[in-house]
Amino acid sequence: MASKDDVWQALLSTGEQLATEAEYEHGYQREVRQDLARYVTFKLANEVYGLPIHEIVEISKIFGTTPVPRTQEYLLGIGNVRGDVIPVLSLARRLSMPVGEETRQTRVLIVNHRGELYGLVVDEVLEVASIPPEDLEEAPGGIGSTRAEFILALGRRARQLYIILDLSTVLDVRDFVILRHRPRRAAT
Repeated sequence: MASKDDVWQALLSTGEQLATEAEYEHGYQREVRQDLARYVTFKLANEVYGLPIHEIVEISKIFGTTPVPRTQEYLLGIGNVRGDVIPVLSLARRLSMPVGEETRQTRVLIVNHRGELYGLVVDEVLEVASIPPEDLEEAPGGIGSTRAEFILALGRRARQLYIILDLSTVLDVRDFVILRHRPRRAAT
């Protein structure tokens, strides 16, 4: 159990202005910001990403999937989550990143996007981060990687950079199926 001194040191380390006992005696009230955006943060290949908390339905341990023919390699298959059959994606593969080994920390983020459930496999779920609007910035246009189209914004909090993903592009179902072009037969 943490001592009072440990708690006090933790509060001091946040850098926030702390009120004194005298200020509380004279009616001091701590201002609580209502404009903070909250993100579930997670790791993929040692990079920290985030998704808005309202898009997350559940965080699950890894579960079995059934492969679906003629789909992209990042679509691991379909899985059953309490009676709902959902597509499950390797988020690392979707973002063209190296795929880490499955560990005890590997999780599936069950997200709701446009009324549909999807599973996103991530290396590790970290925390819920509250980021003020002034610490969010648009993704720089100079990002030349294959991941650039999936980035909604960049957030900074306590010296940590969070890459906020755009589920609209990550979960574009038009990309899920491999379309094979069949040449037409010449008329004889």
